[in-house]
Amino acid sequence: MLPHFRDRAMFEFGHATHPGLKRHHNEDSYAVDAGAGVFVVVDAMGGPGHGEAVAAVAREETLRTARRGLPLDEVVRAAGAAVTRHLQMNPCPHPAGAALTVLRLHEPSFELAWVGDCTILLGGSDAACVASAASLPCAETAAAATPAATSLLGLGGDGELRVGLRSGRLRYPAAILLCSDGVIEASTAQARQQALIDHTLPAQESVEHLLLDALDHHARDNLTAILVRLRR
Repeated sequence: MLPHFRDRAMFEFGHATHPGLKRHHNEDSYAVDAGAGVFVVVDAMGGPGHGEAVAAVAREETLRTARRGLPLDEVVRAAGAAVTRHLQMNPCPHPAGAALTVLRLHEPSFELAWVGDCTILLGGSDAACVASAASLPCAETAAAATPAATSLLGLGGDGELRVGLRSGRLRYPAAILLCSDGVIEASTAQARQQALIDHTLPAQESVEHLLLDALDHHARDNLTAILVRLRR
């Protein structure tokens, strides 16, 4: 098991999901294991009855293997293999797969891995920090990867997965936002910045405000976000 956080009073998170304004079903999924410091967002496709199942398979396998402490690239590949097995046993009439991002915290360090277009925003306590924060995945990262590799779990061979990785040490206060592409497409930059720097609101309320902002701007796609904050 990964080490638990030494002071839970300094650690908070919020999470929310919504189908958006166009779809009647939600192919996004997410998982939180605060004790193990593992957070997962999955954005799947496949249509009603299939996308949700793919998302659940990817979520559960990612959570299971990340808890065991496996390297995150192996965690993502294990999720890809699980999705592939699921699709072989349950053929889908439409293309099916999943984008995924996983965060693992073991204070004061963090690890991130991602496949596809789920987004990670790293921020701190002020607007300047957020403005220059890393947004992952980014075009430079994708261009540096193998062009022929697939970017979704369940599509192509598992050996072809293009897995993005990042790790480092946290500088407090820290904020990490994991979200599906629907959030980035519909929410405003101001709302995302507010979620990352405004610590006067609980993390849960900040996430709910972010999704409401996306809905106010006619979000068509599914919306999912997890906000993690750490401070001394």
